[in-house]
Amino acid sequence: MDYWLIIFVLTGALVYVVSAQTRLYTFVSTPLNWREAQSVCRQNYTDLATAESTADISAIIGTTSTYTDEAWIGLHDDLVNSWRWSLSDNSFYAEGETEFRNWNVSEPNNLGGSELCVQIRAGSTYFGVWNDENCSSQRQSVCYNGTLNDTASFVKVDTLSNWTEAQRFCRENYVDLASVRNQQENDIINFLSDGFFWIGLHREKQWSDGSTSLFRIWKIGQPSFIGEGCVSTAFNDSGRWSEQDCSLSLPFICYTTNTPPNTDNFKSIGQNETSITLQWNQVN
Repeated sequence: MDYWLIIFVLTGALVYVVSAQTRLYTFVSTPLNWREAQSVCRQNYTDLATAESTADISAIIGTTSTYTDEAWIGLHDDLVNSWRWSLSDNSFYAEGETEFRNWNVSEPNNLGGSELCVQIRAGSTYFGVWNDENCSSQRQSVCYNGTLNDTASFVKVDTLSNWTEAQRFCRENYVDLASVRNQQENDIINFLSDGFFWIGLHREKQWSDGSTSLFRIWKIGQPSFIGEGCVSTAFNDSGRWSEQDCSLSLPFICYTTNTPPNTDNFKSIGQNETSITLQWNQVN
């Protein structure tokens, strides 16, 4: 398979090398699905594009002046590694406590591709096991209300709400949605009452390169939370993002740091005063 790369040149400098950060972005016009694009970027650059600021977005959309649609970046769903507690204070957790889980059998399963929040099934029937759940579901919730004599205090909230509403209520009236750091705390919550309750565990999309950047620039109405696990940037909408089916074939943005991309497999097939067109031949 041949890949095409257009590098735009202005006064002797590559336009894609415009980021004020450490990343140098490259637009690859060959449509691939997200995983294929990730593989090409990792083989020849550093990874699919990560963005940390509006300056990075400007650099990304400055990589081409002829393409005006969607292109893959590195943000995507990671069902295993993307879980986070609503209460993010690191001092609250001893070593390993942020990783405590009490999943039910075959959970988390991201049923329907839209389960980004976690409920505990409390009481004698379910014994406090967890499952991922659509964040818009209406559930009771458990709030964390501080620590007394080295023991966490939890409050059961009977009012039904979605996860975001439960988080807001807990933060306004207590400390936060419950973090469950160990089996002892899980048992405390399990004995509060029978039922399904929101806890503070939820997940967000992750960057392909493992970056922790929380910068987001979603289109209106995005993210959609309907099971589309990968993210594209829109060249015709100031670089704003939307969720897409990862199997969709799109051009993509790679980045490299400090050193230019591996061009061993590229050959020049055309040049004018504004651009150089390179063809990349895949090595099987």
